[in-house]
Parts: sequence; C-alpha cells; structure tokens
Amino acid sequence: MSTLIRKTFPVPPLSCNCTILGDPNSKQALVVDPGGDADRILREVKELGLTVSMILHTHAHFDHFLASGTIREATNAPICLHHDDLKLWDMLELQCQMFRIPYNPVPAPDAWLCDEESFTIGEARGTVIHTPGHTPGSLCFHFAEGSLVLSGVP
Repeated sequence: MSTLIRKTFPVPPLSCNCTILGDPNSKQALVVDPGGDADRILREVKELGLTVSMILHTHAHFDHFLASGTIREATNAPICLHHDDLKLWDMLELQCQMFRIPYNPVPAPDAWLCDEESFTIGEARGTVIHTPGHTPGSLCFHFAEGSLVLSGVP
C-alpha cells in the first residue's frame, strides 16, 4: 500500500487544524475539521490532485465546521459526525454569535459515525474512536497505515 497523502494546516477563525488525507492510488480524500476558509481547503485538495469523498468532524464546535457546507456543496461529499454532538450541531449559529463570528449555514450531517466503525478512502482503512470528553461526541480517527491518529483537540 502506498503512503497516504496528508496535509494539515490551521484555518480561521480560531486556527483549528484542518487535515486533508488522501489515497495516492484512487485519489480519494477526506477532509477532517474544515473550520473556515473553504476556498483554501478546496484549492489545497485540487493542488493535491484529490477528490473529496467524506467530510469528517471530530466534534461539533463552530470552528471545526464553518466551511463544511461550502465543501459539501462543491464536492457532494457527506458530512459525518457522532450523534452525541447533535445538540451542539443544532447550536452552531448560537456558537458563532457568542464569538461574534458570521454564521454560514451548514446542512445537517449526512451520516452518524459510531465507535469502532471502519471506513475507507481508496485502499486506506480508517477506524472511528469515540473519545467523549471535550464534547459528548468527540471522535478520533485512526489509520493503521502511517500509525496516524487525528483528533480535534491539540
């Protein structure tokens, strides 16, 4: 199996780490925690020669979601979240108001992720790990290839 393509960079408004993870053979990718700056995220995906097949969220704080709707609209990739963060998701507009951040409406999640659920991007297999604490539905994503774990908190 080839090494995964990985690019992580901070996005506004609070410098949340957004990660693009792609399979070099199939060119399928996922975007984890697309905070703000959808244009940059989509540009990075294009420059890497990838196609987004999933949008994964480690948790439902506004700074991890602001670009999700735009990326979903541009790619038709499903938005994925743990169900225990639904109440936070439903409060995204209020979260933005509390920080005086313009709210960009985000569609409802397309899929609910569960602990130990597996998913793939091309040939790479990932596993969902439910890690409640930061939020009730906090998640990490483990990829055996490259011994990689993505989490939503530094």
